[in-house]
Amino acid sequence: GRRLLRTVVSDGSTTSWDTPEVVGFVVTTSRDDMLVGMETGLFLFDPSKEKFRKCAPLDEPDMRFNDAAVDAQGRLWAGTMDIENQQSNGVLFVIGPDLVLHPVANGFRTINGLAVDDQRRRLYVSDSHPSVQKVWSVDVLAAVQLAQFSVFADFNLHSGRPDGACLDTKGNYWIAAVDGGSVLQFSPNGALLASHKTEMAAPTKPMFFGPSLDQICLTSKSDAEWAGCLSLATLLKGQSGGTFQAFNLG
Repeated sequence: GRRLLRTVVSDGSTTSWDTPEVVGFVVTTSRDDMLVGMETGLFLFDPSKEKFRKCAPLDEPDMRFNDAAVDAQGRLWAGTMDIENQQSNGVLFVIGPDLVLHPVANGFRTINGLAVDDQRRRLYVSDSHPSVQKVWSVDVLAAVQLAQFSVFADFNLHSGRPDGACLDTKGNYWIAAVDGGSVLQFSPNGALLASHKTEMAAPTKPMFFGPSLDQICLTSKSDAEWAGCLSLATLLKGQSGGTFQAFNLG
C-alpha cells in the first residue's frame, strides 16, 4: 500500500503518510524521526516535515527490506528479501551509527522474526516462507554465517508460519504465526509456553509497550474477515491462554 502508519493505541486513531516505495519496517530513533526500510535503502522520515531522506542505499536491484530489530548498543539488525519472493537471496545486515550495511548472513527466502536478547547475547531470526518455516538463534558477537545458526523453533510442528517477533522482559520470544491465527510464546530454551489465539487469521508482528512493557500490540495482514483493512490488536491477558481483541484501523 506504500503507506506509513502511526496509531494512538488508546483510541485507534491513525495518521497515514504516503511512501515513495514499499515499506518493510519502521523503527524509532533517538530523535523524533523514524528509520524506514524500503526497496532502495534506509530512509529517515521526519513527521513534522513529512519528508523521506535516503541515508543508506541498498545496492541490490529487485530487493527490499522486510524486518528489523535494534540491540542495546543501538545497532540495527535488518534483513532483505526478493521483491517477488522467488529466490533465496535475502541478506541479514547489521548497521551501526555510521549507517553502513555490513552483511552478516545470506540465503534467506522471507526473512522475519528479528529480535535481540541482549542479556543472553542472542539474535533471533526466522524465515516465514512455506518451504522453510524455521526460527534460528545465534550469538550476536560471533562472526556468523547461516551455517552457524541453531534451530530454535521448527514451525512445521506448529500451525501457521513464523513472522514478526519480539521479546518480553523475561527474555521469552513471542512470534506471530501468520495464517495460523495465533501468537506463540517461547521460553529462552525453546520450550513453547503458550499459544495466544487472535481474531485475525494472519497476525504479522507483536510488540510490547506501556510503562511496564506489560501490554502488547499486534498487527495483521488482511484476511477474509478483515479484507481491505488494517487491524491492530491488544492482548487482554498477559498470562497463558490470553486472547487478542482486534480493532479496525480502516
